[in-house]
Amino acid sequence: MDEKTAAMARLQASIDAINKRLVIDSNDLDYETHLRQKRQLQQILDRMKEKMSQK
Repeated sequence: MDEKTAAMARLQASIDAINKRLVIDSNDLDYETHLRQKRQLQQILDRMKEKMSQK
């Protein structure tokens, strides 16, 4: 597994962990923070996937 693939796997694991937190924190003030983090990580992951598919 190369570095980019490993980084993408870590990003996906972080997104999955945030998804679990969103369910727990649905009535918490941290919900918006977690949602923003998830969106940022997803954008990064999507860009990485796009660059890899262009090669």
